[in-house]
Amino acid sequence: MGKFDHLAGKELETGTYSWDSDRALLYAVGVGAGLTNPLEELQFTTENTQGVEQQVIPSFMSHMAVGGGWIRELGFPAREWDGYPIGLLHGEQGVSLARPIPPSGTVNLSQVLVGVFDKGSGALCLSETRATLADTGEYLGASRTGLFVRGQGGFGGPRGPEDEQPWVQPERAPDKTVSLPIPPGQSLIFRLLGDRNPHGTDPAIAKADGFDRPIFFGLGTYGFACRALLKGLCDGDVSRFGGMYGRFSKPVCPGETLDTHIWLTDGGANFVTTVDGDRVVIDRGTFRFAG
Repeated sequence: MGKFDHLAGKELETGTYSWDSDRALLYAVGVGAGLTNPLEELQFTTENTQGVEQQVIPSFMSHMAVGGGWIRELGFPAREWDGYPIGLLHGEQGVSLARPIPPSGTVNLSQVLVGVFDKGSGALCLSETRATLADTGEYLGASRTGLFVRGQGGFGGPRGPEDEQPWVQPERAPDKTVSLPIPPGQSLIFRLLGDRNPHGTDPAIAKADGFDRPIFFGLGTYGFACRALLKGLCDGDVSRFGGMYGRFSKPVCPGETLDTHIWLTDGGANFVTTVDGDRVVIDRGTFRFAG
């Protein structure tokens, strides 16, 4: 038995999350919708365009959270400034939807620890937050978050969750590639959604972290990838979206262009997102159609 196996399946936190139309619109702009061409993606960026019903970008589900404070209770060496583990990285992210997210609403949330996995070079701490609509009790979907703690592997636990699927990048050329530029000031918009981590805006913090300039937020990059999948696979219709997953592999800076390469599969697709042709920033991506 691994060091943390007794915690698997434990409910970590519960809570609620509420949003309105403005919040959904801000999220869309925060992940770049409409900023290159304001006449595109109007279903995400406006609520009053004639003949266009407002939709919510599915990756917004990743913002419906009750917090990640639970990881501070696992006993890893902590940073002085916030109590979170030293060497903490956002390793992977997945969202799944049972139905489209409404433009406004409230959800009841339950966060469960999937497990803590021994990756050798570090520990992968995986949680899942499940959301139900407060007014009807209808299941909306879930967000699965993997937090990686560098230097904390080797404790003898399992390597990964039992439901982890094998992933192999096809040898053929991508069936589709969708390119989306990140505007230079994108971090200044995305941070208004609540993530005020200074690595996205403070040059001194970025330099201390080993970067030449501030990097873009991981969940922001994830939102750009979601937009690319909607554009390349769903014709912008969120009712066709079932779920997506990806691993963060390298940082991205505002001003760079994200190329999402898509290979069609039965019922969905595999994808990777790159910068400058060969720098993979989201790896082992999977997409599933609704139904």
